Amino acid sequence: MADPTAVTLELVKNECTVPPPDDLIAGSLGATYTDIVKVSAQGEYKRGTLLMPGTGGYVSATQAGLTSATSFCILCDDVTIGANEYAEIAAYFGGEFNEERVIFPFETESDDHATIIESAREPLRKCGIFLRASHI
Repeated sequence: MADPTAVTLELVKNECTVPPPDDLIAGSLGATYTDIVKVSAQGEYKRGTLLMPGTGGYVSATQAGLTSATSFCILCDDVTIGANEYAEIAAYFGGEFNEERVIFPFETESDDHATIIESAREPLRKCGIFLRASHI
């Protein structure tokens, strides 16, 4: 028979860490809808990357996709995907997000970030994603 005094109850795990705030989520609304998506294209994706539906799952959003895609989402976490692999990862499908922290994969060093934000604002709003200026 087992010794009942030898039972240990672990209510708190100290191994995990909470990442520092990055100001991706903004406004009083916050993130309103999160779901798991399949990201199917090889590459390194950072938290805040804008995705759209593609072949076999979600892929990096494109400039042309802003006018043609039926939905968008923003990655919740970083992920690296190798060749012939995919990842199932959490993504935000609705809420208010800091326009300076959303990563537009098609943006280059020479692009004007403010112009890209303005071109993306309406297509994202139609999908329930609102870009907000942050004054933090």
